[in-house]
Amino acid sequence: MIAENAYHILDALIEQDKSFAIYRLPGESSPRFVLQTSGVPACFDDIEHLNGHKGFVIAPFRARENSPIMLIQPDCTDLAEVVLDTTGNEPGESTNRKNKSEGKEDYSQQFLRFHEPLVNGEFEKLVLSRNKTIDREESFSPGRSFFYAAEKYIYSYVYLFHTPLSGTWIGSTPEILLSGIGNNWKTIALAGTRFPNSEVVSWDEKNLSEQELVSSYLLQQLSAFHISPERNGPYTVKAGELAHLRTDFSFKLPKTTALGSILKALHPTPAVSGLPKDKAYQFILENEGYDRLYYSGFLGMLDPGKETNIYVNLRCMHIQKSSLTLFAGGGLLASSSLDEEWEETEQKLRTMLGILK
Repeated sequence: MIAENAYHILDALIEQDKSFAIYRLPGESSPRFVLQTSGVPACFDDIEHLNGHKGFVIAPFRARENSPIMLIQPDCTDLAEVVLDTTGNEPGESTNRKNKSEGKEDYSQQFLRFHEPLVNGEFEKLVLSRNKTIDREESFSPGRSFFYAAEKYIYSYVYLFHTPLSGTWIGSTPEILLSGIGNNWKTIALAGTRFPNSEVVSWDEKNLSEQELVSSYLLQQLSAFHISPERNGPYTVKAGELAHLRTDFSFKLPKTTALGSILKALHPTPAVSGLPKDKAYQFILENEGYDRLYYSGFLGMLDPGKETNIYVNLRCMHIQKSSLTLFAGGGLLASSSLDEEWEETEQKLRTMLGILK
C-alpha cells in the first residue's frame, strides 16, 4: 500500500487541475493510478470514436460540449513517483455546476410523469434518477474519502478522477459494462435491488422482471456482433448495504480493436435508461429535469492490447468547491411503487454519504 499521506498527493493534483484517475478493482488490495502530466485528455462526441484507442475513458450519460467523452492518456502510473507542481500555478476555471436537489415532493411528481407511460404500455422500463446536493465541509478530503471507500466497499469498483473539464468525481459501482483480456470478455446484467437486514434475500416479480429485461437486452445487442455468450445467473450479490440480482455473460472476442463499437451498442443499458432503448433515452433527456453529466455513464481503463475494465458509473458524487452532489436512480416498471422507489434511491445515496472523510 502507498504511504499513509498518499491522499495529500491526490488532493494536491486536484488543486493543480491535473488529469488523473485512481481506481481499485473489486477484490484487489491495491489501487491503480493513471496521470496525464502534459496536455489535456482527448475528447470525443461519439463512443464509437474510441475504436483503436487506449487510455482511461470517462464517458457521460449523454455526450455534450461541457461533458464530452474523455480519454486520459497516462504517462505516469505510479502515485509514489508523482512530482507535484511547485510553481504556484492556479487551477483552471472552476467546473462548479448547480444541480437541482430533489426532495420527496419533487421526486413524487417525476415518478408520476415516468410511471404513466409505463402503465400505458409505451415503455417496458424507465430509469428515474435524482441528485442530492450538500455543503462541503472544510475538512473534506477527496483523496482520504477514496481510500476509505476502497477499504469499505471491497467488492465494488471504487474510483476518484479529476480533469479540468469534468471536475472531480468519486464513486463506488458494482456494474461491469465490458471487461476482458486477450479474447476472453464479459459483461453483466445488474438489475433488481433489495436492502436486506439478513443474509437471506428474497426477490419479488418486479425485481425478477427488471433483471430479465436487462439480460435480454444484452443478449440482443451482443448478437449484432455475432456473439453468443455463456450465461450464468441470475444470482444475488452484495454492494455495500444493498443486494442486487446479477447475471454474467462471458464470450470470446477475437478482434479487440472495435471496443468502441461494442461499448456504443451496450450503453446506455436498461439498468440506467430503459426500454425501448432509444425512445427511453430520449424520454429521460426531455423529462428528468436535470443533466446527469457523468453519472450513469461509464469509466475505466480501455486497452485492447492488454486489460480492459469498464464500469457503469453508479453510486457517485460530483465534488465541487463548496458542495457535493450525490446521484442515485432506480428502474421503474408498471408495477413500481412510489414509496419503495424513493426508499431505494435514499439507500443508494447512503453509499456515498458513508465515505465522507
